[in-house]
Parts: sequence; structure tokens; C-alpha cells
Amino acid sequence: MSTRLRLSEKTSYRLNILTNKLGLRRNIICRIAIGRSLAEKNTVKDLKPEDSSGIELNRYTITGDQDDLYRALVNQHEEKRLNDFDYFSKYLRNHIERGVSLLFEEYNKINSPIDFLVSLFDESDGRSMQKDLF
Repeated sequence: MSTRLRLSEKTSYRLNILTNKLGLRRNIICRIAIGRSLAEKNTVKDLKPEDSSGIELNRYTITGDQDDLYRALVNQHEEKRLNDFDYFSKYLRNHIERGVSLLFEEYNKINSPIDFLVSLFDESDGRSMQKDLF
């Protein structure tokens, strides 16, 4: 079972900025990023992160006691049953990479922690995580 993954340097930088701006821990932002990425329709199968020289994250830190739930969500999104290595080391990592990138871009447009967090569940803009995940 894979227990650690390493993000790209660019994603690590963006994750640190979001951590500082939002006042949330990295693992919480990673969880939000996974949800944001899963709200997108297209797969992360072909996403190729630039490098693996960024932050190293522990599996339990990212998914906690809900690893089976995250795995089920990723399997459902990809419409196939993934083995443990692919689920964690490839797909979950790619969802974090894509999700952090999306969150970073969206935060920069809003530039307000409160407004940004509220916007994640605002259905009026058509990209709400809420409508796709709940």
C-alpha cells in the first residue's frame, strides 16, 4: 500500500499560498482541492505533473479515516476500479494537483478568503462543487 506522495514544486508553492491566505492546514486544502477536481467532468488520467520535487504528504494526513470514501469517489469519477497504487500515487495525486491549481486561480480572481470559501458552494456561477458532489 502506498503511504506517501510528493507534489510538484508549483503545486506545493500554490498550496502554501492558499494555506497562508485561507488560514487552513495543507491537508484541509488538499481535501477541498480533491473535491474541486472531482467536480470537473474530465479525467486526470493523462495529467502529468511537471516534477515530484515539492511537498511530501502522508496518506493518512490527506484522507484520514475516510480513505475508502475517497477511493470510491475517485473510482466513480474514473468509471473504473483502480488498484491501490494507481488510486493513491497517480489519480489522487493528480486530483490534488489539478484541484490546487483550480483553487489558486479562483482565489486570485476573488482575493478574499471569506468570499472564496463561500463561492465554493455558490450555485449561481455554474461550477459549484455542491451541485456535483451532493
